[in-house]
Amino acid sequence: LEIHPQTVKSLVGLGAILCKKGDLNEAGVHLQSGLSILLKTLPASGPTSNALYWLGFIALNGNQLADAQQQLTKCLRIRQAIYPRGHSDIVSAEKLLKQVVEKQQPHGCCIQDDNCD
Repeated sequence: LEIHPQTVKSLVGLGAILCKKGDLNEAGVHLQSGLSILLKTLPASGPTSNALYWLGFIALNGNQLADAQQQLTKCLRIRQAIYPRGHSDIVSAEKLLKQVVEKQQPHGCCIQDDNCD
């Protein structure tokens, strides 16, 4: 089955729009479909990083923090490889990943304190 790259980009774009509207379940379906095709065809590309970013966003909102961290780390790796340092797409992925990491920390505990349990 030959799938046009523009179709895949549209799936990811639609997923992103649905995320912004708060329709995360529907968005997830489109993003997973897009991502599975992209990983086979354009693994290190902008559209692939976008699909990973929004899947990470959905996982974060569903409190699936390990999943969110995994998706966003992959997203960030791709973006760091294809965009110049300081690019807005890199910054946005770093910010979202930071939110995930902060959510994983126990409350009332600072990261610098090694004795914290």
